[in-house]
Amino acid sequence: MSEIQAKRRAGRPKADEAEQKRQRLIAMALEEFAHMGFRAASLRDIAEKAEVSSRTLYNYYPDKLALFEACLDYSGRQIQPDLPHLEGDLHSRLVTYATEMQRQLFPPLSLQIARLIYREGGDFDELRQISRIQFERYQVMPVVSILEGEGMAEAASHPIATQFVVMALGEWQRRLLLGGEPMTDAEMRAHADLVTTIFLNGIHSTL
Repeated sequence: MSEIQAKRRAGRPKADEAEQKRQRLIAMALEEFAHMGFRAASLRDIAEKAEVSSRTLYNYYPDKLALFEACLDYSGRQIQPDLPHLEGDLHSRLVTYATEMQRQLFPPLSLQIARLIYREGGDFDELRQISRIQFERYQVMPVVSILEGEGMAEAASHPIATQFVVMALGEWQRRLLLGGEPMTDAEMRAHADLVTTIFLNGIHSTL
């Protein structure tokens, strides 16, 4: 084995360990933010629960806002399905995507993080800015890709994709703000199908 290969192999456990630490930090931070809110969340408590030093936490994330942004980025990547595996015609792909968005946003932890943003976004404009970026990146842009794949012009695809996402998440948002049980898989798909039908064909198609 060459010296270079030996160094590469020796470096892998350290890289794997660092990634594991980062994943624990994100997991514990999500729990802390969800239960305590942004203002009251303690970076020291997060570090203790993740079994890392405060210094290690700050090496990864210099402040609470950076850690919260990393948490939303992680959550956003869970929401976005693997687009190449969306099959069928445009209607079917949009229904699948809308259903998946709802499914990923209804678990209790996701709902608590969303309520945090609604509750504290007025006091921390940075929270709204971060949330807006994640919304664009992980919810709107995949729909832009779907629509442009169907030949829609780039200039039109973004506002239309945004409208679709807003429609698709309307029932989730209603239950988030006003209360109500999480939707079942069947309800999510039925809602996604209705929204997609109206989106593509207009309200007359449902009469």
